[in-house]
Amino acid sequence: MVQTSPNTTNQTETATSVDEQVEQLRRAGLSIQHILKQVETFPIPLQTELQNELGTLSTLSLKLSQRVLQIATFGFVSRGKSAVLNVLFSEPIFPVGPLNGETQWPRSVRWSPEGQASQEAALQIELIDTPGLDEIEGQGRAQMAQGIARTADLLLFVVAGPPTGLELAALKALRQAGRPLLLVVNKADLYPELDADQIYGRLDDPALQDILSPEDILLISAAPAPIEVRVEWPDGRITTDWEAPPTDIESLRSALLQLIHQEGLTLLTLNTLLQIQTVERDIADHVKEYEAKSSQSCMGQYARLKAVLIALCPFAVVDMGIGILADLLLIGSLVKLYRLPTHRYQVNQLWGQLLLSTVSLMLVEAGGPILFDLPFMGPVSTRFLPWLSLGFLQACVSLYGATQVGKQTQAYLINGYTWGPLGPSTMIKEMLNQLQPQALLYRLRQEWFEQLR
Repeated sequence: MVQTSPNTTNQTETATSVDEQVEQLRRAGLSIQHILKQVETFPIPLQTELQNELGTLSTLSLKLSQRVLQIATFGFVSRGKSAVLNVLFSEPIFPVGPLNGETQWPRSVRWSPEGQASQEAALQIELIDTPGLDEIEGQGRAQMAQGIARTADLLLFVVAGPPTGLELAALKALRQAGRPLLLVVNKADLYPELDADQIYGRLDDPALQDILSPEDILLISAAPAPIEVRVEWPDGRITTDWEAPPTDIESLRSALLQLIHQEGLTLLTLNTLLQIQTVERDIADHVKEYEAKSSQSCMGQYARLKAVLIALCPFAVVDMGIGILADLLLIGSLVKLYRLPTHRYQVNQLWGQLLLSTVSLMLVEAGGPILFDLPFMGPVSTRFLPWLSLGFLQACVSLYGATQVGKQTQAYLINGYTWGPLGPSTMIKEMLNQLQPQALLYRLRQEWFEQLR
């Protein structure tokens, strides 16, 4: 009997987890290719309208193929954002200086951390340095920050000591991007009594406390303040000098490396799928708008035809068959018109509307003779008006029913566009169900679930 050591078991479990993450990454890439192929079936004018969306998909595809995990830093001026990134690189990549706002535009640099778990899980890290959120043209900067935050995979918010009220407000705004977040407290050497629990207690917004924990608040010193030291010379002279202590960002470096190794691929894939989902919804909205007139015409033709045939037909059983057939033909025509795939998402609502249309017509067929006290004998002039009234009621009910079926079919096609086997919504749901409570991403799990509805 061969015994397996605990270390071997852990490695096997890690390898299996990596395999699953790699497979999720591969499926996300296939999702993009599936969308691109489908757009090729759209009319040329509609494809032209979708150039921005297609460009975004191409960018996301490249990001997946290169496995680029984007980490963006935010904060106010003079908090040391650039200095923090420079220490991570161990060289002055980003400009720093005594003047406020050395970073005028977003800048990014690739970083390949050492010691990644395996070649299959290896990632390239893109560190993005952004301008201070409180600089001139703050509104434009805020909009730019939100745009970067919604595409980045991980956000670092840098403060210098306890966060101020304005910084907490900016942090709340950044929180709206719905991305994982770490709070980096730089210049911690100036606040020796400060700890992560105290800062966590200052987060008076439940939304911030939900996404952050004391473990996500990292106290560092990227450029410690010089300290005065006593110097004794051989000749007995005693002088003083200023000396810069060594940097201390090990907590940040360790947290990033651990996150990259354990959740990096999942973080990259899940965030990319969220962006693919947004693009796919935009595509569906374009399709709906592009085909608005044609779909209205289609629904109107089938509804009117259904109403006329049912109003003229004197047999209830035939009326029911006409109603069901007309509704099904309408559904098929809209599916063909929109060129969007049909999935099981919300299909019960569609069939529920179809059933409601049929039942409404059945009630009219069954209750009409009683409601209008239809005479079956007597002069034609006496029988004509009640039968005409019943036919008009049947036509109105069938017309309304067909219109509602058409609208529900539109909703079914548009809302279900992201829910195919390779749909981003389907894969997002699967990944969220697999997240472990200790994962950083788990804190956004419920929020992302709600976005799927």
